[in-house]
Amino acid sequence: MDPVYLLIEIGAAALFVVAGWLALRRGRLPFLELVSAATFGLLLEQGNQIIFETYEYSPDFALAIDRAPIVIGLTWALIIAGAMRITDALGVRRRYAPVVDSVLAISLDLAFDAVAIRMGLWTWRDVGPEQGWFGVPAGNFYAWLFVTWSFSVVTRWLRDAGRHRRGLEWLQLLVPLPAFGLLLVSLVPFTWLKPVVDPSPGGGLALFWPSLAAFTAIAAWAVWGSDRGRPDGAADAILDLRLAFATRVAIHLVFLVALLWLGLATSEPVLLAVALVLLAAELPLGWLVASRHAAPGNTSGSRAVTEGPRRAA
Repeated sequence: MDPVYLLIEIGAAALFVVAGWLALRRGRLPFLELVSAATFGLLLEQGNQIIFETYEYSPDFALAIDRAPIVIGLTWALIIAGAMRITDALGVRRRYAPVVDSVLAISLDLAFDAVAIRMGLWTWRDVGPEQGWFGVPAGNFYAWLFVTWSFSVVTRWLRDAGRHRRGLEWLQLLVPLPAFGLLLVSLVPFTWLKPVVDPSPGGGLALFWPSLAAFTAIAAWAVWGSDRGRPDGAADAILDLRLAFATRVAIHLVFLVALLWLGLATSEPVLLAVALVLLAAELPLGWLVASRHAAPGNTSGSRAVTEGPRRAA
């Protein structure tokens, strides 16, 4: 058994357990959202490998459900739930929140995906190391935008619908199904345009970069524009907000260390630059969240996760 894989699996599992405990302290819905995000991650990985057959995971992972390593589902949950928590703390209105969630999530993937394949964690089929983005197909990054977006759209809608009907919260466990369907629909434009724009293996960056720019522009308006809601300043949510940032920094550091260990700092200096810039961006993001979370008059109640989206819609 590869100790690196085991360490990654144990680390992600430990973070997930802590995240689950903190979510339960806030209420049933935050916990159900975390669990459903993990289920969505496993469904996503299993479904993508069966439908598209574009990649496969290393057999060295200790625990897997068919083709999907359990640690990947747990990591998806930590990334998505953490992004949503940060977005809530920024006071982003519900109509923009899924876009901000997506930008927060993909800022991690851009830093680690090209490193992960060189670690052997997963392998992209029919894509060479010099194709796409350093061996990662553009379609993967495009999909990342809509993976988080689709889950967030459905989850935030259910939060709003269940505000006064708490029994609806249990429907959160079914969210992975419509979210995955919404993701598949979102991939249609890229799938249709890629053969026309860039048919090369792993191609399509000309489609991804404008998409990322559009998401980033909307996210910037949502965070700094005049159309903002009230930040979720619930006192009982501060610990899981800190965990969200700790998880993001941990992911950055794990793959930054791997990048240096593999010698990519000299062979692929662009990957090092991107990793450092995106890691450094966590600092001002954390400062912004802290300043809004602690703003005078920001005293959302302990049910903020459920009630906040309606106030900020």
